[in-house]
Amino acid sequence: MLSGCVARGGESAGTPEATATSEPPVPTPRFRYDDPSVDAAGDPLAVAFNSRERFRDVGWLVDDFEDERLWGTIAGRYAVEEDVVYSGSQSLRLEATPDDERVWIYRTFEDGIDLSDADLSLAVNLETPDTEGITVRLAAPDYDNTLLLGRHIWKAGWQRLDLGPQRVTGSPDLTNVTEISIQMYTGGGTAARFYVDSLRAKPRAGAGSVMITFDDNTRSQYDTAYPILESHGFPGVVGVIPWTVGSSHRIPRSGMDEMVESGWDMVSHPQQSDSFRVLSPADQRASIRESKAWLVENGFERGADFIIWPYGRYNESALDIASDYHYLGFVTVGGPTGAVSDPQIVGRTDGDDVQKAKKALDFAAQYNQLAVLMYHDVTGRGRSVSPGAFAETMDYVDELGLDVVTASSYWESVRDTV
Repeated sequence: MLSGCVARGGESAGTPEATATSEPPVPTPRFRYDDPSVDAAGDPLAVAFNSRERFRDVGWLVDDFEDERLWGTIAGRYAVEEDVVYSGSQSLRLEATPDDERVWIYRTFEDGIDLSDADLSLAVNLETPDTEGITVRLAAPDYDNTLLLGRHIWKAGWQRLDLGPQRVTGSPDLTNVTEISIQMYTGGGTAARFYVDSLRAKPRAGAGSVMITFDDNTRSQYDTAYPILESHGFPGVVGVIPWTVGSSHRIPRSGMDEMVESGWDMVSHPQQSDSFRVLSPADQRASIRESKAWLVENGFERGADFIIWPYGRYNESALDIASDYHYLGFVTVGGPTGAVSDPQIVGRTDGDDVQKAKKALDFAAQYNQLAVLMYHDVTGRGRSVSPGAFAETMDYVDELGLDVVTASSYWESVRDTV
């Protein structure tokens, strides 16, 4: 364990932007534009295909919600919806009033179904509130032996949620799942309305894996995290804010090259003062495109096809635009995920919370999931993880024998699985 690892360069993260630096600021990319009429057609920065469209119906159908009589209600209410549909002729609209603590529906399988080698995904369209968590419970075979799956979601039109494990009760036997329930817990005091459609299963990966991601290209990622990961032979992923490169408390430009040569990815993190839920579609496109252009122009093509969402937030237009330029997108919350079905909203776990990170790693090992850990600074200041705690987590990755992937290597392994 490298808990006593000395920071590289002798300069602490958090140095004010105005502090002198030996590296000049990086110029604005020549690809800049803000014309809202411009789309990705013929754009040299556009990806070859829309990953959301390609992956949206992978695997096999568990329930298409075309027969609402198969579903019962535990809390709240549901109704058939024919105007807001993901596929087929109808979805189910689930609602909870401010007097309800949750909305909760279920379906039973008399003879049980085998989901032992499968990951589940559910198409969800959230209308209100703006953000909430969706959970799916598998009774295997009864309520004393359950696996709780879940994902957090932002209001952004239809999304396919890849459902990862959150809690285990008893000893669930996933070869004999007798009930699947879907719920949203609000706690009361607020209304909820969302739509569900197309519950699907996809073959589970052959082994668990972990991706170690860092937002904002802060200096401690190079000075502290990089040597710890190097000692384990692990690569990482840095979400680069291009317009900050050259500032003294960011990764030095030469350090970025060094990390990439060691197998790291430099990916897009087009952070502005506002989240993408506030920016106009024109500003969203300009920001996404400029950030990718900087990566391409500076020799980071390998990571340029991937984005870490600023503040972890997005909306429907942002997802559509990002799909023109990126194959994978990473959000702030979500926990371990199974086989990816909506590549633009891959969930991450807060690595600053060591116990939460270890729990995600345990699930990744037990259920062959992808655990994506998220870090900013590695200094121990404020809410950031300390160097010792970060090294402890990396030791645990080693102990579990998880495969450590980057955005580019993970995408290479799954892009042709559809």
